[in-house]
Amino acid sequence: MTLNNCSSEPTVKAYLFKLAHELAYSEAEIRAGLEYADRGSRRSHPLGEWDNAGRFYAQERTLSVTTCRSPSKAWPYSQMVAARTAAHCAEVYKADNATHVGRIGRAYNKLLAGEDKDAVRRLLTKGIRKREAELARAPRR
Repeated sequence: MTLNNCSSEPTVKAYLFKLAHELAYSEAEIRAGLEYADRGSRRSHPLGEWDNAGRFYAQERTLSVTTCRSPSKAWPYSQMVAARTAAHCAEVYKADNATHVGRIGRAYNKLLAGEDKDAVRRLLTKGIRKREAELARAPRR
């Protein structure tokens, strides 16, 4: 499957899913990466509630959200910012590696922007090389 200069979201998602699967990214990492990219570019928003003072409280209680500062008058969006991070999306989707989630998200945004497929492949291959090295060093059970 090639993009052929088509940058529609469904086409890009299908291409990225195929490429990431070829490079041994997990389903959870891919889904979390797409969500991370969407949240970062405001195509989707974290679930949560607003109080009367305009503070946002995230509904997804992950480590990223619980360890950030509490929303206040001075910092009303602290939990919203935390809920847009790669680490938060990785935890929500139960992905093993937040770095890989971030790489998938960056690759998705690059493809939507029409950047070169080879550059995207190089970006994603970097993460796999490290993963293969870690798996080779790990003791076998």
